[in-house]
Amino acid sequence: NRAWLYKDAEVPERFENVIVMAVEMDKEGIDSSPAVPAAVATGVGYSKMAFILACMGEFIRNLGYDAIQCGNGVALSIPLAIDAGLGELGRNGLLVTPQYGPRVRLCKILTNLPLEPDKPIEFGVKETCRQCKLCAENCEAEAISTDDEPSFDVACRSNNPGALKWYVNTEKCYLYWCENGIDCSTCIKVCPYNA
Repeated sequence: NRAWLYKDAEVPERFENVIVMAVEMDKEGIDSSPAVPAAVATGVGYSKMAFILACMGEFIRNLGYDAIQCGNGVALSIPLAIDAGLGELGRNGLLVTPQYGPRVRLCKILTNLPLEPDKPIEFGVKETCRQCKLCAENCEAEAISTDDEPSFDVACRSNNPGALKWYVNTEKCYLYWCENGIDCSTCIKVCPYNA
């Protein structure tokens, strides 16, 4: 879905497919959030992403196709991951996977390799998030909505409007990171899918 490309991304039309991958972050490290080991778990997740992207991109090119490897750039990872059937969107604004909950880093490869696409999945995340609210209750920044239902109301100017979801005030989240001195993963740590 080319709607998920960033506005300034110049991706030739021949790139018709995307391979989206979820890389597990260390549970013990994430469980220490908002302390340093959680930030280390995130950093190691990004390092694994870089390695996987490099290997997969070269593999695809060796097959004779083109590949654009992406971490957080070029396109929105979460909507692509949902479209690819990796999970559902949670109250915390993150992808929630059946295997690892929100304890993943996402990466993708845009390619012209012919692929049969997967389909979105549902396994009850929205229903659980309606009742649970642990991420919102434990958020030091008070950045996560406690509303019972998702809405189209954005929480801050950094949100992209137009989706029915629980919007996260990412600016409050970022300010807490600055105050804390490192990033925070508490919304991931307390999620019941993080088992």
